[in-house]
Amino acid sequence: MTKSALMILAGAVVMTTACTLGPSWEKPQMEVPAAFRGAGISKSNMSDLPWQAVMRDRNLQALLNDVFAHNRSMEALRHNVEAARQYVTIARAPMFPGLGYAATASGGVNSAGGATFVDTDNASTKSGMAGVTASWEIDLWGKLRRGVESAEASAQEAQEELNNLRISLMRQVANGYLQLIMLDEQLRITRNSVESYSDTLKLFNDQLKEGVVDLLQVSSAKGALAAAQAEAPALEMQIAALENTLSMLAGRTPGRIARSGSLKAYMNASRVAAGIPADVLNRRPDIRAKEQALRAANAEVGVAIASYFPSVNITGAGGFAFPNLKRSVDGWGIGADLSGPIFQAGKLTANERAKKENFLAAKAEYEQAVLNALAEVSSTLTQRRKLRDVIRQQEAAVAAYERTVSLAKQRYKEGYSAYFEVLDNQRHLFPAQKQLANYRYQYAACIPTLYTQLGGGWQK
Repeated sequence: MTKSALMILAGAVVMTTACTLGPSWEKPQMEVPAAFRGAGISKSNMSDLPWQAVMRDRNLQALLNDVFAHNRSMEALRHNVEAARQYVTIARAPMFPGLGYAATASGGVNSAGGATFVDTDNASTKSGMAGVTASWEIDLWGKLRRGVESAEASAQEAQEELNNLRISLMRQVANGYLQLIMLDEQLRITRNSVESYSDTLKLFNDQLKEGVVDLLQVSSAKGALAAAQAEAPALEMQIAALENTLSMLAGRTPGRIARSGSLKAYMNASRVAAGIPADVLNRRPDIRAKEQALRAANAEVGVAIASYFPSVNITGAGGFAFPNLKRSVDGWGIGADLSGPIFQAGKLTANERAKKENFLAAKAEYEQAVLNALAEVSSTLTQRRKLRDVIRQQEAAVAAYERTVSLAKQRYKEGYSAYFEVLDNQRHLFPAQKQLANYRYQYAACIPTLYTQLGGGWQK
């Protein structure tokens, strides 16, 4: 190898350690409160727990395991993550020398016999060559390194999007499972009301024949019964639709969802510890995804700045030539070329400005994600605290209505009042019982909601 070739290679090695243009990445800093609104400062955090320790129902765990294994949206994102990782390899490849090969062969007849290489027996020409080529773009300004940084951040963003989908599905499925239990409870109450109203109507019809009551009481009983009978299929329709949705999310065909337990048992199944707001920034995958998007946008600014400067390429070739396919001649060569922009009609400047605007947009989206997370957690904590009072009052209301119905029945048996008084009080009792089931569902659903809002559940 000649002295000039050695100098070219030595210069290339030196230039690969040259500067990296563009702003260096710094993790965004954002002020957050010391504690969530609606909660005090807590050192423990329920998102540290594995999801099985928070959602301990065996049927729910089996359903969630099917979701994680067979949900088609998660499967699609897994492929997106793998594709993003391949783009990192694609972005990194130009940082290394590229090798190629070339080979040719040709033949023909020179009737004049004036070719450079002539087979004197038949005045034909036969020649060929084979060789290896090499090229290497020297990352003098860090353009390639910034490109790799952007690709790596995008790959990590794709992974965080998958993690975010995982906990979003966990929250949706867990809340849907609890909602099924609520609908079962409301359906049970509705069927009880249908049975009770049917008995009342039968009693009133018998009393109408005896002249004890008039058509007003009978019509009132018919209306209460018809309304209750209409509610039952409506609830059954909601149950079937929700079961079909949960089956779809679990990658199953539509069918019944196995479930057990009562809402009252789920209400205090897990202790709530929210930690501190700063934890959310590191735990929630949606915030982590926005952070990686911001990192990628920051690296793209560096790529745009490096585009102002010239690029340097080292090229080389070596091989053999076969003038007459009987003897060979070897050779090699190495060189360098430099190219750069002179006039681009504002293209490079506009590109840099666009990348900076993209960075600022990504920064705003990151900050919005943080604010959204803090608001979600605070709202759920407040909802859970207030629902305790709501449930306590609603339980008192249900107990009072049950006592009233019992007293009305006793008064009727003792002849102090008509049975219409029982019917009137039942009209208050049954709706209050269904509303209590709804409040208990909302309170129980705060557990999976808060757990995922704090960033729990995506770790395997």
